[in-house]
Amino acid sequence: MATRVVWITDPHFNFLSNEALAEFVAPLAADPPAAVLIGGDIGEADSVADYLQILERALTCPVYFVLGNHDFYGGSIRRVRAAVTELAADAERLGYLTATDVVKLAEDVALVGHDGWADGRLGDYENSDVMLNDYRLIQELASVDKVRRLPLLQQLGDEAADHLRRTLTAALEDHPRAFVLTHVPPLREACWHEGRLSNDEWLPHFTCQAAGEALLEVAGQFPDRQVTVLCGHTHSRGEVWPLANLQILTGAAEYRQVAVEKVFEL
Repeated sequence: MATRVVWITDPHFNFLSNEALAEFVAPLAADPPAAVLIGGDIGEADSVADYLQILERALTCPVYFVLGNHDFYGGSIRRVRAAVTELAADAERLGYLTATDVVKLAEDVALVGHDGWADGRLGDYENSDVMLNDYRLIQELASVDKVRRLPLLQQLGDEAADHLRRTLTAALEDHPRAFVLTHVPPLREACWHEGRLSNDEWLPHFTCQAAGEALLEVAGQFPDRQVTVLCGHTHSRGEVWPLANLQILTGAAEYRQVAVEKVFEL
């Protein structure tokens, strides 16, 4: 019997009324999959933990998740991650993949993941005029200017890459297939916006080159293993195969219209 896994990305539950949130969760509660995967942008700093607790109470299956940039709005990356790590550690059915090693998703399928972060390395960061709310509303990024912000972005990207390199290697050593859940597209070719790839103005803020290099490296070391990467952040759908055994799916999203992005039968 197949293992059914539901993937959701960028739900932004804080844009929903309580009634709309309950309406979205009800079908998942009535016909629970083996697991729900959520690819970040769940809420904001003051609400993400509440939404995770609502999901855990409503669902009987595990909820594996990473955080997105919006989940830190109005707060600190360090403090939000620490609080969510503690919440998941004490919860029965919550798995925060940034603070977790390899999860067995199905008999022959592993799951790993990390929040990721747009690390400013792709595109033209120096000349980009994009000013994301990240740089106003997240404490670590709002306290510095553009020049001093870049090393912080790169450090966040490197942390994601190190985690993915280690956990994906471990996953593929023991499983023929692995899923990687992350928020930020890891390659230029996966950074879709309204059916087209993003340009150099936007790429620095919407891709994590360090994570992409780690994924290419590890997948290349296991050519007989299959890796499927699930990302979001751009709110636009796309698919790319940078290697014969490495698939990257970028999920779509709309504010106030939460939907399941894909159901996998494993």
